[in-house]
Amino acid sequence: MSKPKEYRVSFIPYDTLQYDYVVEAKDEDEAFDKAQQELRFSIGYDNAKHNFECSNIKEVNDDE
Repeated sequence: MSKPKEYRVSFIPYDTLQYDYVVEAKDEDEAFDKAQQELRFSIGYDNAKHNFECSNIKEVNDDE
């Protein structure tokens, strides 16, 4: 079984605010799901559901 990769998933409601989460996942879809769950825990389910959209997902390299 392959080792999970790390992805940085960014959520942004407006141009001035961004929440970043680094999660371990098999792929970008799983990374999105895990980061969205972290966002919901941080700011509440209703706020995360209505006020945020995913702005970026990228794999994190060891040198970042």
